[in-house]
Amino acid sequence: MIFESVFLVRGGIGGYEWGQKLIIAILAIVVSIYDYKKNEKRLDYFWVFLVGTIIWSAVELSIQLTGGRVLQEKYFFGLNVTSLLWFTIPIQAMAEGGAIAIMGMFFGDRIMSKETRKKNTIFFALFLLFFLLMLRGGIRYTNVNVGGKVPSRREMFSLNSVVGVMIIISPAIYWLITTDSESRKRGLYMILIMTIWAFWWNYLSWLTGQRWIEVGTKNSDGTYSNLRRADDLLEFWALVYNSIFEIVLVYAPFLAIPYLLGLIKSKEA
Repeated sequence: MIFESVFLVRGGIGGYEWGQKLIIAILAIVVSIYDYKKNEKRLDYFWVFLVGTIIWSAVELSIQLTGGRVLQEKYFFGLNVTSLLWFTIPIQAMAEGGAIAIMGMFFGDRIMSKETRKKNTIFFALFLLFFLLMLRGGIRYTNVNVGGKVPSRREMFSLNSVVGVMIIISPAIYWLITTDSESRKRGLYMILIMTIWAFWWNYLSWLTGQRWIEVGTKNSDGTYSNLRRADDLLEFWALVYNSIFEIVLVYAPFLAIPYLLGLIKSKEA
């Protein structure tokens, strides 16, 4: 066990259907346009979406080319696009990077404001309840395809992965420490929303057999040996780590970097 690897597995349709990812990306752009028109034509959301997409594209390209994440097959409305990295990486980056950050900003900005807090807290709760539709397939966390063919299997605690996460989150930590109080408040509300969403999403994904943790060995030829379900304690803490470090804190720089570059101006400025 001590020399084995820990793998995060995606076992649901979201792991191989790129048509869904495109729809999510389009919705994020619509939300960005809405905020642009409502808030003095500020481009904040567009910058966050762009920075998030660029960073996530680089991250995904790196981990897929180096074998850190193995995506078995990718489909775009039924068409097999597995080998088309130039096509799948940007869509994945927009949906899993930029769009998720936009969701955190949208609710964070509105719950931060006392004038819009109540109705948008209710709106956010309804948004979370929407994901209960995942339960339509049933609760099957004990009946999953462990060690088998899955949409995605990613090694979590390789040196490259851990160092990469630390590098990515560092601008956000620096920005939160050095920025003005109003901008810091905005960042912290985004982080709060992302934390609630990340744990909710991970829990439902785990409960419905769409995400779990495996332990085993990845061989030099790309195959695996002795893959098995992680014990309950390891699985719990691996999903906590994934929620906090690989979702919440990794997305915070998408807001921090535009501020640091002067693309987003503080309201106190």
